[in-house]
Amino acid sequence: MSQNERIAHSKITRKFKSEGRQLLFSQGRGGEVQDANGMTYIDFVMGYGPVIIGHADDLFNEIVRGHLDNGVMMPGYTTFHQEYLERLLGNRPGDRGAFFKTASEAVTAAFRLAAMQTGRLGIVRSGYVGWHDAQIANSLKWHEPLHSPLRERLKYTDAMRGIGESEPAVNWVDLRLETLSELLERHRDRLGCFVFDAYLASFTTPEVLRRAVAMCREAGMLTVFDETKTGGRISPLGYDHDNAIGSDLVVIGKALANGAPLSILVGNAELLAHAERARLSGTFSKEMIAVYAALATRDILEKPVGESPDGWAEIGRIGTQVASVLSAAATEAGVGSLVGARPVLGGGMFELVYHDDGLLGDKDRREALLGALTGAGILLLEGHPSFVSLAHRDIDWSDLHDRARQAFEQWSTSTGAGRG
Repeated sequence: MSQNERIAHSKITRKFKSEGRQLLFSQGRGGEVQDANGMTYIDFVMGYGPVIIGHADDLFNEIVRGHLDNGVMMPGYTTFHQEYLERLLGNRPGDRGAFFKTASEAVTAAFRLAAMQTGRLGIVRSGYVGWHDAQIANSLKWHEPLHSPLRERLKYTDAMRGIGESEPAVNWVDLRLETLSELLERHRDRLGCFVFDAYLASFTTPEVLRRAVAMCREAGMLTVFDETKTGGRISPLGYDHDNAIGSDLVVIGKALANGAPLSILVGNAELLAHAERARLSGTFSKEMIAVYAALATRDILEKPVGESPDGWAEIGRIGTQVASVLSAAATEAGVGSLVGARPVLGGGMFELVYHDDGLLGDKDRREALLGALTGAGILLLEGHPSFVSLAHRDIDWSDLHDRARQAFEQWSTSTGAGRG
């Protein structure tokens, strides 16, 4: 590390490199970002999902600036918080919302409410549900396909609290109801909470998830649907609401405020009445800039866009088209039998897919593909869903296709991926 590097990088921030060096970004506009060296990239990372309108959007910035004259922090919650919840939860009249900065905080709050209600500290989890100890300890590579050999190796086994014998955190890995039943029976007297990452809904069906929630309820557990990636992105409230899954608590985050830090824990009034006793709050839970940003995001997404009835539908259309263009580019480059792309949960997200089992388990070749795409000026995520924004409706589709084809060809040449 050079002496002028001050950032304590995590694994996440080290994903994006050029010629072996960490990229530092200096500016974003619409669906693109620029690094410190002046290179421009089509951005499908979108801050890992929070940016949903686009970078530095003029209308978004104008609305937020108009709110700033009201102040940044009041003694308590404000009429702006109340207005936002009314707009968010209009179709759920019996529900309340608790404000947080990050979804990891909101999931931790859900765990505490579950423990208070059930008297049990154990957790059944499926998917990536945050970085706090019990959320991630002894976890998997949840974004890998169910049959990926990279999926099942346990990670984060050191220095984690809250996962002992009396408070287990157990993984529902294969999404089979028989397996869930076995977990519930094995740990029945210790499990108080079931938490499910909505992204994994793309690996199963609504009926399976409705039955899973019912099984956990019958076992006396509180059920939580973590819509951090999906709520406010695939639709205003997300997968649980749209498919009547019926979870007790829903976590919504990331895309709510176009990049400003905001997450909301949603549940019925009786359950959320425990928030004060559970001390579910912090100094910045009532901060107002993120709520201004959330109101601005809502103002924009509620309106029709082109032929789409609202911004959420348009974002789904965009993500579906991005996946189609990437798959076509891979085919044209001669590697379509190995890799392509697919829209996830309607297209608000998309992901690379590997058609070859050898490639699926080859971390080096997969990371080389990510590097080739970065080199061609396309930033997306590998081993994780990527994201689109409303600004990507203005994308030059021919340019995206050409860049992607160039990246696939370079990758095939450098790794021998297309041979055989």
